[in-house]
Amino acid sequence: MNNIWNTIRYWDYHLYKFLHGAIAGRPWLNESYLFFAKYGIVIIFLSSIYLIWKKKINAFVCAFFAMSISGLVDLAIIFIWKRPRPFIAHSNEIMTPITQGLRVDSASFPSAHTYFAFAIATAVFLYGHRKLGTILFIVALLIGIGRIGAGLHYPSDVIAGALLGIASGIFAYLIVHGREKKWQ
Repeated sequence: MNNIWNTIRYWDYHLYKFLHGAIAGRPWLNESYLFFAKYGIVIIFLSSIYLIWKKKINAFVCAFFAMSISGLVDLAIIFIWKRPRPFIAHSNEIMTPITQGLRVDSASFPSAHTYFAFAIATAVFLYGHRKLGTILFIVALLIGIGRIGAGLHYPSDVIAGALLGIASGIFAYLIVHGREKKWQ
């Protein structure tokens, strides 16, 4: 079992180092990482305004419920295990985060931006808004990559965040969709 964890840690670190290190000599990539790490979640939240504007309240409620579920699970994880961010754990190396104005806490696992983005994308997609849901999944993926590239998360933080968000979105959809007949 120790061998599996060591292998995961090895690949986690090296994938992080590859994505974060790719910014050397590529200012456009640096800006892309930073944009999605910093503002990608805003794009996701703007979809909520779109849902309200289009009077898709059940989809909005489902997305909000999915975010709440994933947030509660994250709180439980943080009480059990508080993984340090890569730029803290590897501060002896020259891999500083490109946060430029981002405020971050010390907990890295799972990626909150990623699980919020995937929770909303899943809820919207399952509620039948396939085009918007697909766009949100792409943005969620770019947020995850941006968070790794900016030096804020390991790949496993983002993968766990995506899985948590998707599971929360599915669970929220099953609950909200099952109860919506009682609301009408």
